[in-house]
Amino acid sequence: MVVTCDIQFNQNEHGIYFADQLVDGAVVLKADKPKNVKAVILNISGFAITKWREKRFGKTRHFSGREDYMESKTYLMGSETSQIFTIQTGTHTYNFACKLPENCPTSFEGLHGCIRYIVKVTLVIPWKFNQTYTRGFTVMKMLDLNYESPQIKIPITSENYRSYCCGPCKTDPLKMQIQLPQAGYVPGQRIPVTALVINNTNIPVAEVRYALVMLVRYSSPAPALHSCLERITMTTAKSESVLRNSTRSLTHELLVPSTPPTCLRSCSIMRISYQVEVEARMKGWYSSQTITIPVLIGNVPLWQTPPVIQQQPRSSCMPALTEEVLLQGNEMSKDGEQQAVTEVVDEQNIALTGVQSPADIYPELPPPCYEESTHTMRGDVNEDDLHAFGPCEFAPLYPVYAVPLTMAPTAPVTPEPTRGAYINQNFENDKM
Repeated sequence: MVVTCDIQFNQNEHGIYFADQLVDGAVVLKADKPKNVKAVILNISGFAITKWREKRFGKTRHFSGREDYMESKTYLMGSETSQIFTIQTGTHTYNFACKLPENCPTSFEGLHGCIRYIVKVTLVIPWKFNQTYTRGFTVMKMLDLNYESPQIKIPITSENYRSYCCGPCKTDPLKMQIQLPQAGYVPGQRIPVTALVINNTNIPVAEVRYALVMLVRYSSPAPALHSCLERITMTTAKSESVLRNSTRSLTHELLVPSTPPTCLRSCSIMRISYQVEVEARMKGWYSSQTITIPVLIGNVPLWQTPPVIQQQPRSSCMPALTEEVLLQGNEMSKDGEQQAVTEVVDEQNIALTGVQSPADIYPELPPPCYEESTHTMRGDVNEDDLHAFGPCEFAPLYPVYAVPLTMAPTAPVTPEPTRGAYINQNFENDKM
């Protein structure tokens, strides 16, 4: 190969940034012999796309959507209309810097869509196919649990009832109630789930299963407003049976693995939500009973001594605890979106922004490690390029903390209503 390209990020080996930070790096071209090109183009872009198909009544319909967050284009050499330039033998380095928009959502790769940020270098070659090199990088929208709705810091409870038919008669109800010590967590923490099962039926509960579930809703504005739901079970656990006409309190912990934070408003065509599910599996042919409770997954944990920073804490006076309340007013409107500007600059002239990382805001907070999510997909950053070179797979990396809960687990739940009760409504039935 005559020319190879290496896209590097300065002091950021894996390319991990928070929204509103500066992405800076270098494009290194190496030529083993002179190569004629019309231009060398640097593109930095961020976008969300959704696409899927559904078959109904023998007819297949295709749905898709797109939303752009940033787009910049810089000519490192020449232009598409200029004369031919020659890349001489040797190594050529071009520095770049680009400011990320303040309201861009967190990177994500899913089954029916993605939120992706890429750096692409294109060599425009006369009379031949263009040569492209692409590298993805991770962008995270700050979701600091210390400045979200106060309702995420108090215990949250959900309950429901169900009766079963035994011939012409109905059984007394099976009552389930679950409680969490708080509603906000980060990857690396464990969610203690306390379940109270009051089995007034004459049917034994074979086992009680627990699950932390990720729900991704993809939307398409064309050909008509439509959506589909992807359901991903992240962590599971199960406990013992509950005998007929008996009551039992059970507690299990669910680990929050590496995963993107909750995203309900920052992307209009993709929503990411989380919920804890507890399922009572009845013995025999009787159907199971499932109860759900929403949780907010952030990327900065609740901390004992939140600092005073140049930011007003966000609060909520909403009486009912829903997924929308858990994420309280954290995103800017699209009217405030900035257009990214890319410049070819000298490395010494790159100015750092004033955006702080969690380690700067919370110096006592143990630093996270960054890991790939095992329950989401890896993306192909070259899927639109037929003549791409270099690696094509990309997976975002998310922070994982090794911190304990900031609140002690609560005592076993009781049948009486408790503060922060949640009306049990499944996210799957939510209408866009």
